Amino acid sequence: IDVSVEGDTVTPNAETLEVEAGEPLTLRISSDRAGELHVHAKPEQYVDFEEGNTETELVIETPGSVEIEEHESGAVIALLTVR
Repeated sequence: IDVSVEGDTVTPNAETLEVEAGEPLTLRISSDRAGELHVHAKPEQYVDFEEGNTETELVIETPGSVEIEEHESGAVIALLTVR
């Protein structure tokens, strides 16, 4: 997922994706500020990012619906269906 953060403007906006449990999902974050993403999975995960470019991989083990949110703005970046 390519994520762009400019102040409180965050894209994508609630992008829907299907992913397989246990498979890596790459987040590529381009931001004009530091921040944190919340991954509302079981267990919850947090992704810190700095100003500039950050790339990280998530692995979600538990099937279900998972929301990825940018903490400061409250913007929902993605809605994942984990199979």
